[in-house]
Amino acid sequence: MTNQTLRLSKSRVQSGAQCTLKLWYDCFERDLAPPVDEILQFIFDRGTEIGERAQERYPGGKLIDAMYYETDLAIEQTNDAITDPTVSALFEPAFIHRNVSARIDVLQRVDADSWDLIEVKSASNAKHVYVRDLAIQLWILQGAGLDVRRAGLLLLNKEYVYDGKQLDVDRLFKFVDLTDEVVAMRDEVEALVDSLHAVVARDAAPQIEPGPHCSVPYKCPYSAHCTKDDVALDYPIGKLPRISANKRLQLEKLKVEEISDIPADFALNEMQARVRECVVRGEDWVSDGLAGALTNITYPVYHLDFETFMPAVPIYAGMHPFGPVPFLYSIHRQTQAGETEHFEHLCRASDDPHRELAEQLIADLGDHGSICVYSAFEQTMIKALAHRLPDLAPALEAMVDRIWDLLPIIRTHYYHPAFQGSFSIKTVLPALVPGLDYQGMEIGSGMAAAIKYEMALGLGVGLELGPGVPDEEEREEIFDQLRAYCKQDTWAMVELRRALGSRACSPQLN
Repeated sequence: MTNQTLRLSKSRVQSGAQCTLKLWYDCFERDLAPPVDEILQFIFDRGTEIGERAQERYPGGKLIDAMYYETDLAIEQTNDAITDPTVSALFEPAFIHRNVSARIDVLQRVDADSWDLIEVKSASNAKHVYVRDLAIQLWILQGAGLDVRRAGLLLLNKEYVYDGKQLDVDRLFKFVDLTDEVVAMRDEVEALVDSLHAVVARDAAPQIEPGPHCSVPYKCPYSAHCTKDDVALDYPIGKLPRISANKRLQLEKLKVEEISDIPADFALNEMQARVRECVVRGEDWVSDGLAGALTNITYPVYHLDFETFMPAVPIYAGMHPFGPVPFLYSIHRQTQAGETEHFEHLCRASDDPHRELAEQLIADLGDHGSICVYSAFEQTMIKALAHRLPDLAPALEAMVDRIWDLLPIIRTHYYHPAFQGSFSIKTVLPALVPGLDYQGMEIGSGMAAAIKYEMALGLGVGLELGPGVPDEEEREEIFDQLRAYCKQDTWAMVELRRALGSRACSPQLN
């Protein structure tokens, strides 16, 4: 097949909409992308199984079972199924128009001549990229001669509450009719397709410089390749906290790439100006109020961190789609004399962990002493536990008044140039406590922890398609990794409080 006759898929059109170089690599140099890792594969598999769940809503439907790369066979099977009046819906039917192909999640028969186009997403909101995905499909279907009455997204319904007995797939999903929106995008899609056919017909890859498009709407797998020869900037302007696209454009017009080169009279908000000043001077900034903020605490101090997973399809009674389920916590208890003791609790069974975890949490946190956290998440989870377990609510709600959040204290009273505009604990920790970081840990993020836990216990969806449930040895290894990651978070808070205390009397920038 020559470049001039190269067939594009719906996903490749989406790639080209993000970046034409990404499309080129997808078509001709896929080996430049790293292999899909275990976590990303799990996410893909989960999306696939949610699609299969959605098919249960359409009894009498027929699956077009040709493999994704067998487009011509899939089109043949689709044509046969469309002419069969007993088929009420088609799953994964294939269509092609102007050398662009697509496999449709669900095509529901309305009558003998018309159909509804349904795209299933493992999400609860209609993002713009999903709408464009739907518009591309509608353009292909209509171009292939199909009469489409409605086009919409089938999303997970966050209002649905699982009763713990029978999953109601009709209420689990919600249909969002986007017919008017995607019909209005027809000319836009056609122009996009024309331009992308021209791109892949060229003899050489397009010349595209890296930029914000490398991560919007999805992180590009070729980013490392495209930037391999770039000279890394010490403090690029993109690291200014909450820099707007307009402000970034203004700086680019001034040929400013580094924060240190931003003119002193350039309009910045208070935090951005603080970041610039710290970078220019190469010093940290300490407010007069830091010492007071750090001492507004009651001993013993319990440094608390939760790990949660968020199953797209609820698996416990009373849960919504994507409802966070706590399964592990770590506590470092510190006395005023500086002595520390570690507590942790990991729910090891696939049963609903809420009560087990909450009861042990109450025992470990006692009834006095500040509870140090990093962000509002732990407070949210404690409140959620209290709502779910009314008999334990008094003890859980009493914890809320003891919470002492370290994150806003750092945001308000301290900045270090090495933060690079971020207040994530993974960035703040090595800046304040050199040598202590998350490098080399088997689990290094909350998302990875959540997915690893689901994999360890065979929870949620995606496991039938992916690697399956680990054996006992593998499960114990994952549990050890999870405990180590959560423990690092709470020990980080102990060390951050100590490091901030030593800086509380440092001179501040004027």
